[in-house]
Amino acid sequence: MPLPEKKTFEDVELPSNPNLPPWMLTPKEEKVIFERWRKKTFQRCDELIKKYIECTNSYSALEGMSKCQTANNEAQGCVAKYQKIEYLDIERDILIKEKAEKRKLYRESLAAAENKA
Repeated sequence: MPLPEKKTFEDVELPSNPNLPPWMLTPKEEKVIFERWRKKTFQRCDELIKKYIECTNSYSALEGMSKCQTANNEAQGCVAKYQKIEYLDIERDILIKEKAEKRKLYRESLAAAENKA
């Protein structure tokens, strides 16, 4: 029996209480922020990582470690450049803006429902 496909954080609607301020983040939302941050970091460095992988595939394991050191240093430098708190804060701000927009839409839908009633 095949296992059900695992949902990523992008596929899951965040269970936020619309009555709480958007800047109050749940642990699940913090995980979403971290995953987005991590994903964007590796997307930005994708070419350098691929270059390193291609280099290591050309050699045996021990040879690859020594002969591909430059490519490895470039890839690690790129990742280190983007895995800083300032980029995490940017992702946090993006999620807070999304929550604020959802909260606004939620309140508009409540107002529309009250007007119909």
